Amino acid sequence: MTNLYRTFGVIIGIGYLLLTGLWKNMPVQVEWGFCIFLLATLGIPHGAADHLVANQLARTQNKAFNIYYFILKYISVMIAYGVLWFYFPLISFIIFIGISVFHFGDLETTFISKKTSFDYIYYLQLFRSLILGMGILGFILSQHAEEVLKIVQNFNLGIQIPFDALPISFYIVCMLIGFQKEHTSYFINTGMTLLIGTFLPILPAFMIYFACCHSVYSLRVLSRSLEINMKTLYIRLLPFTFLAFISGITYIMLISAEKWLAHSFIFLSILTLPHFFLMHKIIPKRL
Repeated sequence: MTNLYRTFGVIIGIGYLLLTGLWKNMPVQVEWGFCIFLLATLGIPHGAADHLVANQLARTQNKAFNIYYFILKYISVMIAYGVLWFYFPLISFIIFIGISVFHFGDLETTFISKKTSFDYIYYLQLFRSLILGMGILGFILSQHAEEVLKIVQNFNLGIQIPFDALPISFYIVCMLIGFQKEHTSYFINTGMTLLIGTFLPILPAFMIYFACCHSVYSLRVLSRSLEINMKTLYIRLLPFTFLAFISGITYIMLISAEKWLAHSFIFLSILTLPHFFLMHKIIPKRL
């Protein structure tokens, strides 16, 4: 099972690549269905444990945990970020890119639990997380720059963003700087998954990384940190996964069903903001 965690992105990536090679005129709806399936089965579930994470953090700090207060605070953050998206889309987009970069890199670098008044190792680790995440996300976006630009145009940012302004070598160097030997197997899985993604459209390329690398790594960290076996954890996440999925569909239908793809990413960003802060605190038990 451990080997599956460490190779899942490559397995699914190669499988989908073979499917596109054999099914020459594959309808785009199949691509969408594939991405929605990965999002529903892995992408959203890895963030559906946030209440368990908050409870665990409260217990380790000898604090009381109130689920209703947690939900209220969680939803308040989401609503505030949603409002920010409505009035200031460019700022919201920059925040989304920033938290995505750090969150992606944070999971694949070794966590330093405490810092002194000025602990250079702690800040060096934060820097490596940021650089690694920049390499991962930048690699995906730069290799699908035209497709990404078409999606981002629906965000109404007011500016054109040249996603291919930097060469691919820059992002590769970023990933190499962020590499740590204790995470070699995961690093290889991520790298090969990103490479396979260069032969795929942006949606499956991103979703295979997001679901089969990032989310799978997250679920494994959660299983160990919460001391719940993977099967039990996954079952406990299903109701919250369903709720998040339905909320996303409702959000898109109410805001703009015509621009569903762009607003799907906006909704993901709204879900990601509170999740990002919790996951950064819970990952001292590494992969």
